[in-house]
Amino acid sequence: WRSWGMVGLGTAALGLVSAGIYYLGYRKGHSMSANSGTTVKGKSYEMVDALTNYLTQHNVDDSVLSKLRSFSVKHHRGRMTSPVEVGKLLTILCQAIGARKVIDIGVFTGCSAYAMALGLPNGGKVVACDINMEYIQLGQPYWIEGGVSDKINLHIQPATKTLQDLLDNGEDSSYDMIFIDADKKSYPKYFELGLKLLRKGGMFVVDNALWSGRVADVTVDDDDTNGVRTINRLMRDEESVDFLLINVADGVGIAIKK
Repeated sequence: WRSWGMVGLGTAALGLVSAGIYYLGYRKGHSMSANSGTTVKGKSYEMVDALTNYLTQHNVDDSVLSKLRSFSVKHHRGRMTSPVEVGKLLTILCQAIGARKVIDIGVFTGCSAYAMALGLPNGGKVVACDINMEYIQLGQPYWIEGGVSDKINLHIQPATKTLQDLLDNGEDSSYDMIFIDADKKSYPKYFELGLKLLRKGGMFVVDNALWSGRVADVTVDDDDTNGVRTINRLMRDEESVDFLLINVADGVGIAIKK
């Protein structure tokens, strides 16, 4: 009963996302691959227009997380920062499915890990996977200030190793959500391993799923773009998940394990 109940809850959450996506994601188009013929909405912190400003005003962020995001986007690798619309989506989805154990693949300064931690109850756990401690150290003071640091467990090694370690430790089918926002060529492997770790009703959230429109550009053939194309195809074709691909920020893919 619990398993099927949580599947139903997860599917309801997916429906909620689909129903509300116009509000979250409609903005003046920002980025477009030259031959894709498709405009990608773009990240809100890269855009300056009245409608984006309106959306940002209504997607109210945690005050400390907002400071961390403002700090992060000024970094020379600042485009790796999750925008407020993706962060709020992560927090709300964690709350909607009653998440307690989640995985963040690709931390940078920790905006996504922070956002997921906000959606977890006391005792909840974010397994944060990255290979670059230098960037993480920039964000850790904000985690402490915001009171979420106790929920974030760092694993500084390739994420594929961390995922396999979790499986080897008997944690299969026990995680509620996995957020993927790291090296694109490894996206398919993250999905393969992550699917074993998710419980029924658990959820993948995949960032950069439209990759600035390059996924639809037939002239683009590189490892990163093909990695994103492959995970989108895998999530679409995998019979054990329900999949939704949406044009929010740089594209978000959501898959719920049935």
